[in-house]
Amino acid sequence: MRGLFLLAASAALVFASPVQAGPAEDAAAAVTTWLDKFNAGDMNAFLSGHAANAVIVDEFAPHIWTGPDVAKRWLEDYGKDSAARGISDGSLGYASPIRSVSDGKSAYVVVPTIYRFKQGGKAKSAAGTMTFVLDQGDGGWKIASWTYSGPEPH
Repeated sequence: MRGLFLLAASAALVFASPVQAGPAEDAAAAVTTWLDKFNAGDMNAFLSGHAANAVIVDEFAPHIWTGPDVAKRWLEDYGKDSAARGISDGSLGYASPIRSVSDGKSAYVVVPTIYRFKQGGKAKSAAGTMTFVLDQGDGGWKIASWTYSGPEPH
């Protein structure tokens, strides 16, 4: 019996293939890398992760951004909105994606988030989600669209 167990264990090691990430995992990794870059202040990397004509939906006006240089315009509006509302020290924490699917050409990734910031010196936060649609091109995965959804921070 012991010999049979050892034979089965040896066969499992010999025939096991290394686990490789598929397109859904690669897309999810691209999303979390861009979020890390954003939190680290590397806006060039964050901006370059977006497709030329991406669509962004977020909680502050004008709520939707489209067209050329969309990520740059969103970032500028985020800065203006934060300044007008006395918001500083913004960061976006996230957990592992709760959904990630891909056909190799496009991907859909949903990430639970916690938006943390200070407003008037008081710490606030809100748990929410970000949903990303990505396209695979010659330069790798690019964000075609993302949306942030969450309750009013407290």
